Amino acid sequence: MRTSIICVSAVLAASCGAAQAADLSRAPAVKAIPAWSWTGFYLGGHLGAGFGTAKVDNPFGPSIYGDTVRAPEALAGLQAGYNWQLPGSAWVLGVEADASAIDADGTDTCLAYSGQFVSANCRVREHMLGTLTGRLGHTFGPDGRSLMYVKGGGAVLVGNFRMTTNASDYLNQPAAELDATRWGWTVGAGIEYALSSRWAVRAEYDYANFGRRGIDTPGGGFLQIPFDPKTLVDTAGASTQVRQDMHLIKLGLNYYFGRGDGGFDPAPLLPVKAHAADRWSAWQFEVGARYWYSHGRYQNDLTMSTNSALQEHLVSRLTYESDGHSGEVFWRIDGPQKLFLKGFAGGGGLVAGKMNDEDWFPTYPKGATAYSNTDHNKVTGTIGYATLDVGIDLFSDTFGKLGVFAGYNFYRDRKDAFNCHQIALAFPTAFCGSSDGISISQYEDWHSLRIGANGTLAVAPNTKLVVDAAYLPYTHISALDIHYARTEEASKDSPAWGTGRGVQLEAILTYDITSRFNVGVGGRYWAMWATDVDTAGFGSPVPTQLLPIRVERYGTFVQASYKFDR
Repeated sequence: MRTSIICVSAVLAASCGAAQAADLSRAPAVKAIPAWSWTGFYLGGHLGAGFGTAKVDNPFGPSIYGDTVRAPEALAGLQAGYNWQLPGSAWVLGVEADASAIDADGTDTCLAYSGQFVSANCRVREHMLGTLTGRLGHTFGPDGRSLMYVKGGGAVLVGNFRMTTNASDYLNQPAAELDATRWGWTVGAGIEYALSSRWAVRAEYDYANFGRRGIDTPGGGFLQIPFDPKTLVDTAGASTQVRQDMHLIKLGLNYYFGRGDGGFDPAPLLPVKAHAADRWSAWQFEVGARYWYSHGRYQNDLTMSTNSALQEHLVSRLTYESDGHSGEVFWRIDGPQKLFLKGFAGGGGLVAGKMNDEDWFPTYPKGATAYSNTDHNKVTGTIGYATLDVGIDLFSDTFGKLGVFAGYNFYRDRKDAFNCHQIALAFPTAFCGSSDGISISQYEDWHSLRIGANGTLAVAPNTKLVVDAAYLPYTHISALDIHYARTEEASKDSPAWGTGRGVQLEAILTYDITSRFNVGVGGRYWAMWATDVDTAGFGSPVPTQLLPIRVERYGTFVQASYKFDR
């Protein structure tokens, strides 16, 4: 009897095990979730901003002023490449090619070694940049979705450099020109964050250097006796060299080919939040305050010819440098349809700086001078500004996002220059009148339309990098230049107005102290330039002056903000 019971139990156990095995075989298979890998081909786009410099060696001796042309840059382009993540490793190797269209234009004085020499106007314009680089990166963060990398390789620049003798006396003097493709090298570093299994947003800094190129300077003139126009003699040119480089910051988006769903939910394009029972729970409000320390540069070139072929022969140039302190409030509102509204408004004071007023009129009867440069070592004033953007997040998750926007920016600058001293001639008060007190004032208002992208990338726990890059397809300036030392009342005020373009860039590293309160540190770069300008210099209208009026303001800031949500 005992043996029978044991046998029955064994049979039942075997039958039960078989039944369970059969049930498991009929159960749906659990889909394996592959780990995220950066291996694969990608294609993407980018936009950004920066500045380039062209430095000229003076073959005649040390310069009084100038020789470094600074050109604000706006850029947009495409990149393509391949990444290979080493098996079982956080290291990533890659190769990438990119091409960018560039909008850049800058001028400065060159060859100004003496106030008796008619120096030159140097102008640099850049049109296209291409690079081919290798990349080395290391992943970090949840699922290795963040990639920090360095890059380096070759670069090619398409642009133009011209050196033109100033003053209306040399309108027929041909310019010296470098109009060729320039080859060089580039290095950079960046962070990329995978928003989904296919899409990744990146922020990158690049430096490119294009070495030295030889150029023969144009002929000029030398005023043998100051203020005596009859002693002006022509001079021959000489061989020299130009060095060119650039600094750029880019915000980009990449699409990775051949990807299935990764180890995290893919974010759809143009996602929409589900309707909430409480309609206010889908809204988020952020408000904060910011302190900005900034440096500004304003430049206005004046020519007396309206012929576009002769625009680069200058008779005058004003260049302001100023340091400012300002405070501002900023805000962002995110709605349930992934729409957002963001902006800021602020103002402050200009507390230090300098201004240089340059003139070229070697045969002017009332006071001929080949080159005059009055230095004003004190600049004070005020600035005010505001921006409002509306946009939509194309991709968004807990750690990162990418959106596009359109908006408006207003920028106001009021500057007063004091303490005039002549630095090009042996007469400290020449063209200064009284050397003490206010000499020249410059007022300007800029109104600009903005289109751009806003990206957020995870950098570390509770730490994010936010990059805001905007191109200004249309900007309008209204300016007023006041020379207090002029004797003719009608010539004291010189208004100018015109239209152009620009670029604005902002990068912020934020840290969440709590889920609602965060602090951050960042940098900002603004550049606007008006290329179609009407001006009334010396009381006489000069239409369509094609050399740009330029303004730059850039610096660092600290901020704190608080989020309100449900």
